Amino acid sequence: MRRLAPFALLLATAIWGWTFVLVKEGTQFVGPFTFLAARFLLATAVLGLLFARALRRIERRTLWRGALIGLALFAGYLFQTWGLATTSATKSGLLTGLSLVFVPFLASVAGWERVRPAHWAGAILAVLGLVTFVLARSGGSSFNVGDLLTIAGALAFAGHLLLVDRFVRRDDYRALLVVQVAVVALLSIAGALAFETLPTAYPPKLVEGVVITGLLATALSFYLMNRFQEHSTATYTAVLFTMEPVFAGLFGFLLLGETLTWLQGAGGLLILAGMLVVPLVEWKARRPPHG
Repeated sequence: MRRLAPFALLLATAIWGWTFVLVKEGTQFVGPFTFLAARFLLATAVLGLLFARALRRIERRTLWRGALIGLALFAGYLFQTWGLATTSATKSGLLTGLSLVFVPFLASVAGWERVRPAHWAGAILAVLGLVTFVLARSGGSSFNVGDLLTIAGALAFAGHLLLVDRFVRRDDYRALLVVQVAVVALLSIAGALAFETLPTAYPPKLVEGVVITGLLATALSFYLMNRFQEHSTATYTAVLFTMEPVFAGLFGFLLLGETLTWLQGAGGLLILAGMLVVPLVEWKARRPPHG
């Protein structure tokens, strides 16, 4: 199972990269809270049916821990969406990637994870690759409130990953998964009712976006994350997640005909190098000495 973990987590990242276009298209018809509410409600229904037995045996501590994880996940989406109102998608992608830096820092401060030099090296390479990839197409601009909100979102996403990493080792991951997804759905509904108007029409693109992101980008991807995180570390998973903009660019090229520059390719290679540092160092350490 440990060997499968990186591939499972990369699959979740690839799905998030692929569905980026669907989210962007879906939020043209409804507000972001409404879209999130529909997406996470669908995922909650599916996961609740699949893991009904685990929910019947849920403990109170698991309920509270799942709610805490869900709150961190919702905060990430909230600040990221709020920040996009006044910052560019390019800067949002870059600043959200700062969660990669926050994860090992917070893990070290909390004493939850011993971050080894190989993890820091991988994180630094991945950050350099992320900066290169995201800024390859456009330059930066002045710092604004939206950027600050996006950084807050990155911090929340880092907290979400760390909480999942800590609690899936102590609780039933299935119950944790359903509770955190349900909390995001409930908070998104509250946000939609407070700040948005319900849609009067449901175009096929909107329905397609909700169904695919609900089933694949939420139910399946967060299942993979919660199922396999106990076989990884929070820092290494954060490095794997930096592939999301690379997958988004790749699927944009394959599906929409968008072009990728050589600089973006170089950024993707740096991220790949950051991903490979840790397993290569661990493999070398396990090799028996010659002679």
